[in-house]
Amino acid sequence: MLLRRAAAAAAAVKRSSSVAPARAFRHVGAAGRGHATTSTPATSSPPRRRGHRRALSAESESLTATASPRPFPDYHPPRPDSPEDDALARRLAAVVVSSPRPGTLPPLPFLPLLRPIHLLLALQLIASDPDHGGLLLPLLLLFPLRRDQQPHPHLLRCFAVAAHLAAARGDTVTARAILVRAVRFPSPHRHFVEHFITTYKAFSSDPASFDLLLQCLPSAPLLRRLRQYGISPSPEACNAVLSRLPLDEAIELFQGLPDKNVCSYNILFRALCGAGRVEDAHQLFDKMALLPDVVTYGILVHGYCSLGDLESAVKLLDEMVGRGVEPNATVYTSVVALLCGKGRVSDALRVVEDMVQHKVILDEAVYTTVLSSFCSKGDLAAARRWFDEMQKSGLATDGVTYTTLINGLCRAGELKEAEKVLHEMLARWQDVDEVTYTVLIDGYCKRGKMAEAFRVHNTMVQRGVIPNVVTYTALSDGLCKQGDVQAANELLHEMCNKGLELNACTYNSLINGLCKSGNLEQAMRTMADMDTAGLKPDVYTYTTLIDALCKSGELDRAHTLLQEMLDKGIKPTIVTYNVLMNGFCISGRVEGGKKLLEWMLEMTML
Repeated sequence: MLLRRAAAAAAAVKRSSSVAPARAFRHVGAAGRGHATTSTPATSSPPRRRGHRRALSAESESLTATASPRPFPDYHPPRPDSPEDDALARRLAAVVVSSPRPGTLPPLPFLPLLRPIHLLLALQLIASDPDHGGLLLPLLLLFPLRRDQQPHPHLLRCFAVAAHLAAARGDTVTARAILVRAVRFPSPHRHFVEHFITTYKAFSSDPASFDLLLQCLPSAPLLRRLRQYGISPSPEACNAVLSRLPLDEAIELFQGLPDKNVCSYNILFRALCGAGRVEDAHQLFDKMALLPDVVTYGILVHGYCSLGDLESAVKLLDEMVGRGVEPNATVYTSVVALLCGKGRVSDALRVVEDMVQHKVILDEAVYTTVLSSFCSKGDLAAARRWFDEMQKSGLATDGVTYTTLINGLCRAGELKEAEKVLHEMLARWQDVDEVTYTVLIDGYCKRGKMAEAFRVHNTMVQRGVIPNVVTYTALSDGLCKQGDVQAANELLHEMCNKGLELNACTYNSLINGLCKSGNLEQAMRTMADMDTAGLKPDVYTYTTLIDALCKSGELDRAHTLLQEMLDKGIKPTIVTYNVLMNGFCISGRVEGGKKLLEWMLEMTML
């Protein structure tokens, strides 16, 4: 398979590394899935300790219904406060039952008199009428609530009863719509759950209503409580809960699920891989009693690719093909992205060829990934050919694709060509947002072409696209590099007047410009302003100022800034120390430089 060639170099590097732990790879034969392991050499590193991580297994304490379930409580309907309340409830029920159109609520002249107790009593009267289920939700909407308004307990009971009635009629759409509104109430969910449980026996007795509740209100405690009543929710309802839990809680719940399906495994695989625990996911995959699908393999392949483990990703690809599971574009894209990230575009193209041979439709993600890699390598001719091929394939190139090409052209200094691509976007009625404009503006700024940068900025504003903080930072940085610090300051004031908040990059750009123009004191004040604004100076901020102080011969102040960095827990880089060492050498203070060098060695900086 062509994918094996793509992994060959990675495998060779892995074998030659003395610190790489040995892995056991599975091999699938014609008869189905098998497992083969390789023995770990005696010189290999010991297995990594998992610390407090929960051990993974497919089974644990089951969440099936208990052998002696707790009986559901009896429902005790409220009594009307007065004969008038009873009469009004009966009047409401009579209007609903006599409605000529089952899905439309007739006019209610007594609507201003209605309270939740009347609706609750009316629902009890029409519970046995199968023809007016479509009026349940309109009846509930007679009592709108503000976001901050606590619902009356009777109204919560109304929603619970109405949801049960809809579920008992098999109208899951209405039941779900009622439950979605009920769980949005500002009151604690436990209050509605109590009403839902106490009204179940009288109005539904259909366990499917609890499936709907779990899907609208995913909760592990609710799932366990239903188990006490003898309810075993469906795998789909359990999966809704599983997908919402933190990883450790998800593992615990997963191990207790009695009826896992492939989706259950995929949810946990995705959570484990998202936490970087790809090996744990693979171990669980090996114990999986069900046949994995393309989503399962895709999650694991993406997990290994996110770790840079190309060899394991390709082995999984080969395994899934051997088992008759055809990789889709999403699975292939993970491998293509990893290869492109490693600069191995030719290998990525071979994977793309493999996709074509297997009749996998190339999507925008694959094309854009390869396009970005061509641009990063500076191969603009190939990038443009690839872009044209994408358009010939009938794919709708979006703003991301165009912006990727524009960014590549700007980095290579092909600014006029980049602007042509922007005009091409406009000619094709593509939405050009602030990100695309800012890429071109930044390209002009980095080349010192501020007039062109402001021209694009003005065009951007004229077209109704609002510049963001990154746009202004690019312009400010360009002005600072040309020594026009005053104009940069004015631009930043304009930015603040428009309600945009300066970020650390904006401040650092201004500080750098002030330092280069010799305005050291103003640069120091700007760092103080940065701190006052709630933005913490970073290592770049301090290094810029230390460099400027050293070049001006103010070594003592530079050393004080270094100490301030350390006191704030900001770790200096080798560049920080280099500018200090250079300052000591230029000033002839060799002894100070020697002490700094000894301290750096002590701190293992060298």
